[in-house]
Amino acid sequence: MNILILDPANITGYCLIRANEDSAEIYDYGFLSIEDNDHMGVQYQDFIDKLQELIDDNDIHEIAHEDYFFSKFASQGANLNCAYRAMIQLVAAKNNIPYTVLNITLWKKYINGTSRPTKLQKSMWGKEPAKKLMTQESLWKRWGIKFPNHSISETTGKPIKFKYDIVDAVAMGIFYLAIYKHILNFTVTKKIPDDVEFKKESKTTYKYE
Repeated sequence: MNILILDPANITGYCLIRANEDSAEIYDYGFLSIEDNDHMGVQYQDFIDKLQELIDDNDIHEIAHEDYFFSKFASQGANLNCAYRAMIQLVAAKNNIPYTVLNITLWKKYINGTSRPTKLQKSMWGKEPAKKLMTQESLWKRWGIKFPNHSISETTGKPIKFKYDIVDAVAMGIFYLAIYKHILNFTVTKKIPDDVEFKKESKTTYKYE
């Protein structure tokens, strides 16, 4: 059984899993970079096309994606975020693939022990970066999962700053395996490329110890 986990946004992180009755393999992860276009229909179609290609290339049997949390303090982009989730469900229905919506608070508590960064994490990385980096830290310390310091641009093929949406997608994959498939035994087989040097290193990059 092949499972696709998605963290929907303009940069959509994904995680690909092969699973049987009692074990699983996280064999790939990455991101979909959605075309920026003033005509939202063009942007939506680009997302649908890339999602369909991902499904076809990996013979997907199940899909899970993160839910969206509405907040009066951060409502910018809410319509777009809802649209991406609707498109995932439409594509899943078109392909007759069952889908699961993952509760944000539940998966973060399972992975991190808390849904929000601690004061120490905020002071180390900053308030916003800590929301992503706390999960990267948990995956490393609890499961030994390490990520590269870069991603590869879909347009140029060159190294770019790492897309942290990938981290959340992998974390949700582990949560999905444990809670929905009752699988605790898994391996990560994706080969990690060597780190690359950037002229200006980000202060929000997670440092492995």
